[in-house]
Amino acid sequence: MSNPWMEVLFAGSFAGAATFAGMSLVLVREAWSRRYSSALVSFSAGVLLGVGFLHILPESMELTDKAPFFILLAFVLFYFLEHHLLIHAGHEEQHHINLEVADCHDHCSDRAHPMGWVAFIGMGLHSIIDGMIIGTGFEVGHDLGLLAALGVIAHEVPEGIAMLAILLHYGWSRRSAILLTSFVALATPFAAILTYSLVHNISPELLGALLATAGGSFVYIAASDLIPESHRSRGLSASLALCGGILVAWLAGQLAH
Repeated sequence: MSNPWMEVLFAGSFAGAATFAGMSLVLVREAWSRRYSSALVSFSAGVLLGVGFLHILPESMELTDKAPFFILLAFVLFYFLEHHLLIHAGHEEQHHINLEVADCHDHCSDRAHPMGWVAFIGMGLHSIIDGMIIGTGFEVGHDLGLLAALGVIAHEVPEGIAMLAILLHYGWSRRSAILLTSFVALATPFAAILTYSLVHNISPELLGALLATAGGSFVYIAASDLIPESHRSRGLSASLALCGGILVAWLAGQLAH
């Protein structure tokens, strides 16, 4: 695939499709998604850590010597967004949600809780940031764009599971929950294309700053959201899944080069 615009669109669309896949797991394979949720989250955390530390952050430090500052800035920014602006719509409700799917359709919408809108806005912003990470990665280079997309895709499946489960938990109808989750999924490819068009041919220093911010966000998501959730499972499978995710990120980098 030689057209970079098509590469960005394909990678962003694949990430969006991962959100749809997570949504489908809740609707079609509820028991399976509940049984292996901890291992899935742990694997996603490993991929994010591997891509962030092994690929995105080193590349950003080659572009700008201020990369450590922007890594720290990403941590602080995401902390404030999550802690003060409810970006993740209430940590306990979202991450420790019961994945039982309500057996209802339009008649559930009359008791839909407004917290569902908070979750939708938070997840939508998260997907936009994911798209920006993909677009920025492809501006640096083909290989890094693919690795950034891999990191995004890894946690889009749990995001799709969480988004749909939250809406159903708060009394939204299946139709409304599927529609809002679909908007969240489509935000990623849209933001990827828009970001790639805006950062095209910018200075290396600014590109490095954006890349460091993206890498910092990967590490924050893994450390703050995914790894604590993986502790719900005390077995060896979650630990192996985390190491497996890091290994996949490393191998992907070797293959990309």
